[in-house]
Amino acid sequence: MTQINRFGNMMPPPEAVAHPYLLDRTPFQIAGNLYFVGNEWCSSHLIDTGAGLILLDVPTASGLPGLLYNIDYLGFHIRDVKYIVISHAHSDHFGCVNALIHRTHAKTFLSAIDSEDMRRNFDRIEMMNRDLGPYNESFIPDVELQDGDRIELGNTSIRCVLTPGHTVGVMSHFWDMDYHGETVHVGIYGGAGFISLSKEALHRNHLPLSLQQAFLDSIDKVWDEPVDLMLGNHPFHNDVYQKYMRRCRGEDDPFLDPTEWHRFLQELKDRFHDFLKMTPAEIQEMYRQSQLTEYYRSCFERP
Repeated sequence: MTQINRFGNMMPPPEAVAHPYLLDRTPFQIAGNLYFVGNEWCSSHLIDTGAGLILLDVPTASGLPGLLYNIDYLGFHIRDVKYIVISHAHSDHFGCVNALIHRTHAKTFLSAIDSEDMRRNFDRIEMMNRDLGPYNESFIPDVELQDGDRIELGNTSIRCVLTPGHTVGVMSHFWDMDYHGETVHVGIYGGAGFISLSKEALHRNHLPLSLQQAFLDSIDKVWDEPVDLMLGNHPFHNDVYQKYMRRCRGEDDPFLDPTEWHRFLQELKDRFHDFLKMTPAEIQEMYRQSQLTEYYRSCFERP
């Protein structure tokens, strides 16, 4: 799938925007106490800590019914969600947070830098909320995270690493998980797209050009993280559905791959260097049409 730029225009096609349930798929266990409860556009991960559930990222408001169904399908209860951890301040990762808080009273986490950006740039965030579908709402996190902070609940301790670029305050997350008596290092890169990092987009959004270099520096910052099991905050970043299909066909532990982290980061870096060489017209053409449908068509036939 290298011919598809998984960091480019991967927005849902118009049919799925009008009918968000078309993005829903059956949830599944990834490994140990870690589950995938997202949809074809945006990832959401659930961790059963033994002392309550942690949600890592949540979909837009239109994806809330699918998220609730997925959690219930796996035998969990939404009322047991204690923490909601948001990787960055884009609506496709926090759009339904307020609705979840209303039902769960869960504690919410976001980087202090992105929290401040949401407060200072209300109009920009609200425009994004509207652009990504109806009913998306900004939120005020209970905990504003600093670089290196840990989020601890039950058997899980998540280390939060500031990796700006995609937004000013993206957080990547790393933790250890017990799997068949072995320690598995889990990692998720917080924000890998760069549609918002063209000179024109940065100027339009009143963001500094230095975010382009910050994006590259963030890749270098986490390069040496020892990741055995890589997650993505979009399912096409780590081919999560394809791995699940491989397991259904009998392959042992397709989610465990200590080489994937470097392959992913190198692909991200190479794609971004190519992006920086593009003219505004070339960038506009690259984002003219979504590749999401083509990506899934190349992976499997839809049921």
